[in-house]
Amino acid sequence: MNRNQTARRIIGLLLCLCLMACLAACSCSDDRPPQTDTPAPANHSGTFLSEYGSLTFNGDGQTITVKASAAFAAASGLPAGEHTGTYVFLFHNEQWRYDQAETLRITIDGKAYAFQNVIGGTDPDMIAFILPDGSTATFIKG
Repeated sequence: MNRNQTARRIIGLLLCLCLMACLAACSCSDDRPPQTDTPAPANHSGTFLSEYGSLTFNGDGQTITVKASAAFAAASGLPAGEHTGTYVFLFHNEQWRYDQAETLRITIDGKAYAFQNVIGGTDPDMIAFILPDGSTATFIKG
């Protein structure tokens, strides 16, 4: 066996070892929702106001009415005006409590709009999420 063949085998072995280490690290990742020792907060209820418009929740944990200004519609992708739909807070695409969720998904007329939830910024009196342009939309309970 010459030097080139030996070098290729060593490089191949090192690549295999690196790949195995990466796969092991990926399979050990913790994709479970964060654990908490506090009870889940109550569903949002009432109207939350912002310079963008308003979000009105009826307290059932599902139904939302969005009033989006033209500027908010342009920034978020949501339709302008007043629309009723559904919402869900998610952690890794599974429904989760809003104070620890990664995503707020609003569905209007069968179309889903997903926004990154601001953990620590969304609580019973405030909802904060990241718009596609990177700015934060904050809605305060009125």
